[in-house]
Amino acid sequence: MIGGFFNKPVGRQYVAAFVASLSVMMAGTSFGWPSPVLAKLANGGLTMAATNEQQSWMIAMLELGNLLSPIPFGVLVDVVGRKPCLLLTGPLYIVSWLMVLFSDTIGVLYWVRLLQGACIGIITTVAPIYIGEIAGDGIRGALSTFFNGMLNAGILYVYCVGPLVSYDALTYYSLLVPCAFLGTCLWIPESPYYYVLRDDDKKAHESVAWLHGDAEPDVVVRELMRIKAEARDDLRDKGSMRDLFGSRCSRKAFLIVQIVAAADVLSGMTTVLAYASSTFAHADTDKTLSPDQFTMLLGVLIFCTTFVTGYLVDKLGRRPLLLFSCFGCGAFELVTGLYYYKRWVGFEALGAWIPFTAIGSFAVIYSIGLGPLLPTLQGEMFPSNVRGLASAITSVTLTVISFVGLKMYQVITDRWGIHVNYFIYGTGCLGSFLLIYQFLPETKGRTFAQIQNDIMKTIDNRPSRVKNRRKTVIANTTGV
Repeated sequence: MIGGFFNKPVGRQYVAAFVASLSVMMAGTSFGWPSPVLAKLANGGLTMAATNEQQSWMIAMLELGNLLSPIPFGVLVDVVGRKPCLLLTGPLYIVSWLMVLFSDTIGVLYWVRLLQGACIGIITTVAPIYIGEIAGDGIRGALSTFFNGMLNAGILYVYCVGPLVSYDALTYYSLLVPCAFLGTCLWIPESPYYYVLRDDDKKAHESVAWLHGDAEPDVVVRELMRIKAEARDDLRDKGSMRDLFGSRCSRKAFLIVQIVAAADVLSGMTTVLAYASSTFAHADTDKTLSPDQFTMLLGVLIFCTTFVTGYLVDKLGRRPLLLFSCFGCGAFELVTGLYYYKRWVGFEALGAWIPFTAIGSFAVIYSIGLGPLLPTLQGEMFPSNVRGLASAITSVTLTVISFVGLKMYQVITDRWGIHVNYFIYGTGCLGSFLLIYQFLPETKGRTFAQIQNDIMKTIDNRPSRVKNRRKTVIANTTGV
């Protein structure tokens, strides 16, 4: 039965997307790892010591490292291929976890986080491109949710293992993920789009044939011809900055993706995940679960939501889910801020279940829209010749805002209270709701070429509307 599914086109594409997404699980372990480690530091469970300032730098160094790799690999992804770029992150992650094992100072952890951040920059640039290109039009949205699903799986993994084992054991468990990725990624094919861009018809045909399993030869040929037709115009260009910003279509697509990227980070999800245990420690947990148990339960909620998202994204569409996600995240984060505000000024405790319910609801709603759909849009909004470059710049956008959020979280908490962070996040989500409502078109079930045409239609219609308004104004003025 499993063999029959694997030989079907959809089965092959699911397998390739899943394996590529194991790289994203590595990134998830990096995002979730500080939460149990900070708890061990606070409980005196580690030989090393670190101040709040040092802890915030250690967490934020992940995003600083993320600045180093997106632009170079946004270029390399079209030179050496999608698969080799992803494969490189496996050995680098192994080296980073070995550094954790053989060090006992906070200074070395700075370098570990910097290296892992550079790997995340590669992953967030390349993985959405690869998954978007190997997926059929009807399942592209569902496969793109693997990105967020495996990110959540990595977070859940360290949330559940971290509180139960020692610091060194947690590192060994984290080391298993890049080993599994390396062992499986060797078996999946390169993206056929890359081979088409390199004018290698033979390897492009082999890649399409692998992805379509036992499909008839004429089906494989038709699919290859479709890919070549979509990439024909892109082959004339080299994928430079001029190509990305030189056309109105690409500029608008770029603007849309940057808005969604900013909304993703302004939601504060990255910070919430990194500081989960310490956040719940601020609540009244005496008569409820412990902060670590709340953190585990949060990880389970986030991970389980992934399966719902994979079903909804190609049923309801990208735009409705993103709008729902922005509004819902903003509302629940404001509720969380109000709870911690009451605690901060000495009001009677309302119970730890209130912030957990609000934060858990925020995380679930985030995982339905903002979390999984940014990689989806990265993979389908741009022509193939600039997809790598656009994805790289988007990664930089994510990184800069995430770095500020991670670094300032502890500073804001120490100076003004933890509630201020959640008021900022909630306001950011509601502002993002308005921008996404204004600019984002629907891309569900559309081919890459159709998406580009839809963007061009919105641009072409705008001048005519402006022109009609001007004619109306002139007519009214003349009549007066």
